[in-house]
Amino acid sequence: MKRRDFLKTAGGAAALAGTSPLAATLAGCVPDSSRDVPFTVWTWVHGNRDYDADKWRRRFARLRESGFHAVLVGGGDIELVSAAAHAEGLEYHRWFWTMNRNGDTWAQETHPEWFTVSRNLESSLDHPPYVGYYKWVCPSRASVREYLSGRVGELAANPAVDGVHLDYVRHCDVILPRGLWETYDLVQDTEHPEFDFCYCGGSSRVDNLM
Repeated sequence: MKRRDFLKTAGGAAALAGTSPLAATLAGCVPDSSRDVPFTVWTWVHGNRDYDADKWRRRFARLRESGFHAVLVGGGDIELVSAAAHAEGLEYHRWFWTMNRNGDTWAQETHPEWFTVSRNLESSLDHPPYVGYYKWVCPSRASVREYLSGRVGELAANPAVDGVHLDYVRHCDVILPRGLWETYDLVQDTEHPEFDFCYCGGSSRVDNLM
């Protein structure tokens, strides 16, 4: 879209959105047939253990003034952060890392066998691919599915939580987007074993190695 056409569209959307410039601009990308549906703007927010209630409220106030309607927060005390978000008129959704369990000390220490295994038989717990926080559990294990279901259920049952946002609902990337190859000094024109998961004891794929 040319800049002139974009500005024209965004300007027309301002009347539709009525409040924030951000919502107005984004609304300009919505087809006419969908504009009778309420349009909301959400954002991910990383938790900060150093924030007290006042700091959270100031942060959320800036987001609300910028046109956001909901926050997807990872980390932080649920009740404290939720209360701050609600006080500023924002929905509070818990940002849940599903298969990537980098911050899950309990799972790492209690069930190291849950973590995915590459085709060269290295655990993502001990040898995380690409970056240090790529520590994944394998959904082929019933115990993993039960554990994650329980964790999500607990969050969803909490009245302070408006919703649960599931992220990393997948395995590790076996091939990264082309634009990231140089970042990791890789050429991935084929599937390399150290990035190909899962070959743990809970997966039928391990039979291919026998």
